[in-house]
Amino acid sequence: MTCSVVIPVRNDSSYLERCLRALREQTRTPDEIVVVDNGSTDDLSTVLDRHPEVHRVWEPVPGVAVSAAAGYDAARGDLILRCDADSLPSPGWVERHTAVLSRALRDPQGKATVAVSGIARFGPKYGLAGRILGAAYITAYRLVAGTALGHWALWGSNMAFTRAWWQHVREEVHRDPRVHDDFDLSFRVRRDQRVIMDPGNVAIVSWRALVSPARIRRQLRMAMATVFLNWRGERPWVRIRRRALSGPLGRGGSR
Repeated sequence: MTCSVVIPVRNDSSYLERCLRALREQTRTPDEIVVVDNGSTDDLSTVLDRHPEVHRVWEPVPGVAVSAAAGYDAARGDLILRCDADSLPSPGWVERHTAVLSRALRDPQGKATVAVSGIARFGPKYGLAGRILGAAYITAYRLVAGTALGHWALWGSNMAFTRAWWQHVREEVHRDPRVHDDFDLSFRVRRDQRVIMDPGNVAIVSWRALVSPARIRRQLRMAMATVFLNWRGERPWVRIRRRALSGPLGRGGSR
């Protein structure tokens, strides 16, 4: 199956350079890399000139939810892999996501698999601390988000899903700068579908998520906005009960 990597970016050219170099060194080369320029004013063009393999998409409306959706719309691969500009994918990142998702599609074992999500490690410096804090960060996110969803939450810095699923749900997502795009997309997973959580697929991410009080406050506001927007259509207790009655969560490629 072909795969596209989508990376939304706004004024993060130095991080993006590092990410694109990591994608060049993958054990499985992505068939397409889509970088969504969300109104950057830095030297993004200079960076992209050094990476002619990249398909650049312009999205003038600010917000990660808007730019990520524009990238998914532009992607042409059977599978869409998503990371952020400050993500540093491991050498086997593409190969593992495509293998896990392709295997689950061939052998559904009950619910239809639509996506797979990996975990975080903060770095690249301070390896042990980065692993511990990354595990704590992603566990806290998945506990909180999973309680609201009734299933594993997607994490935008390290996830993959089928393009067919995106085509089916693209009109339902909130292209709204107030929401977390990955959390919002997670609400589109239906009762007969599942997300696989793959703890063996790790992406190194920037410490910025932990050390900036302003960023933390903004993330919390966006999380609340995402919850309230989606619970207008389906109350949390209704969603959780329906999910609980429809079968177990997916983990590591098995039901």
